[in-house]
Amino acid sequence: MVLLLTGAIDIRNKKTPSTSLTDLSVRLSQYLFSINYAIENYRQISAIVFCENTNYYHDYSALKLKAEEYGKQLEILSFAGDYYQISEKGKGFGEGESIAYALQNSELLQNSCAFFKLTGRLYLRNMDQLVGSAKADNCFNFHPRSIYQMPVDHVETFFYKVNKDLYNSLLLNTYQEVDEPNYRYLEHLFYEKLADQPIRAFKHPLQLTGLSGTSGNSYMGDGKAILMEKISCFLGVHNLRKTPVEKLATHLFSFILRINKLRKLF
Repeated sequence: MVLLLTGAIDIRNKKTPSTSLTDLSVRLSQYLFSINYAIENYRQISAIVFCENTNYYHDYSALKLKAEEYGKQLEILSFAGDYYQISEKGKGFGEGESIAYALQNSELLQNSCAFFKLTGRLYLRNMDQLVGSAKADNCFNFHPRSIYQMPVDHVETFFYKVNKDLYNSLLLNTYQEVDEPNYRYLEHLFYEKLADQPIRAFKHPLQLTGLSGTSGNSYMGDGKAILMEKISCFLGVHNLRKTPVEKLATHLFSFILRINKLRKLF
């Protein structure tokens, strides 16, 4: 199975909105750590594609040799992204542009029907569990606004599994519609494109580690957030296509959360 890691290494002289971490050495070290972690720990992943959009040169030969030692393939793609559009529309534009470039230029992706996508500076402590249980070609985590206190429904884009045919037909050009200054985020657009599809979520909570490029905060939630994710997975909250029981469970869970929130106001 192929894992696509997306990245932007050298953004020092680029106008990248909503990005707190711009230090080149720190960003590079985080991407290298993520690639190395994938090589050493993701046993269910046989091929890794790292695609970064600042055209930054780095010698990855040591990591490629290490990948071979672990029975994996490592492919590196680097290109100059459209940072004028990224500065105008937001980071989601750059993310989508990178995936489109990878699909067009990656030899490893050319030979794969489906792939996992992970934001490059993050890593998953339970990747093998997630990959092993993701039998369908498409797995996306849906976050309903009624539970996650968001203005609109959205689908998480930092990690998912997708069939190339579905991506090419529904999602490939979605990044061109991103308009973050007017609250049109890639996550919202993914939901709009996928809402009618029979897509299920990952069966287990994502044990995600790393720092948000936007806020600089850790993706590792506190005990309350972790518990909420476990409950959400158990109830089927993250499924775009829900069974009647999951619809009812999601509605009741949302109701309970609203009641608890109201109680805190008094």
